[in-house]
Amino acid sequence: MEYLNWWKSLEIQTQIEFFKTFVMTSGTLATVIGGIFVYQNFKINQKRLITDRFSKAVEQLGTANNRMVVLGGIYALSKISQDSSEYYWIVMKVIASFIRGKTLDFAPSNTTKPEELDGYPKVFPEVQEAINVIVNRNYKQDVRSEVIDLRGSLFVRANLLNANLRKINLKSANFGDTNLKGVDFSGANLEQAVFCASDLRYSILKDAKLFEAKYCSQTKFPPNFNPERAGMKQE
Repeated sequence: MEYLNWWKSLEIQTQIEFFKTFVMTSGTLATVIGGIFVYQNFKINQKRLITDRFSKAVEQLGTANNRMVVLGGIYALSKISQDSSEYYWIVMKVIASFIRGKTLDFAPSNTTKPEELDGYPKVFPEVQEAINVIVNRNYKQDVRSEVIDLRGSLFVRANLLNANLRKINLKSANFGDTNLKGVDFSGANLEQAVFCASDLRYSILKDAKLFEAKYCSQTKFPPNFNPERAGMKQE
């Protein structure tokens, strides 16, 4: 009743101004609430879209006998790792798993001329692209409590110029006859890895584990590096 009496005591103009303020405030509040609702829907749709992209890319990665489809899956996963921090580490693990299971590309069986055998064996093109995803990753997003697992992987004649392989598990990996100039192996597990005829002259081996890693007379090392002291074995 007191409120009603107070309202009646106001001048008409004051009542009008009051209503204007109320309507404007209500409109602003509705706009804010609507904006929040739209943003939430956008985030939900965006997450669903990335999930769909990821599922399709993984499916492409497992395609047999169609390298172009596999390459498309690798490119898609690479883009997802850049677009979504949530999927970044999952993509790295999927790509690493893909690399681990691959063999080398050998020269055609009917090849007889020595010059035609040059450059073989080597990694397949799709494996090279998968390797590129790993070595060009934003390593600051790596999960500290985990490592990328590339044990036993084959990197023979892969393009690894200035590659980032720091803190990766590369135990028993094969880097034979590979140019490793500028490769960052800091903190990597290279135990029992193969480096026969590899060029390690400008690679970074700080804190790398090299126990029983294999090398030969053609292996090139950084200046003042002592392979025996690092625990490596010559074959």
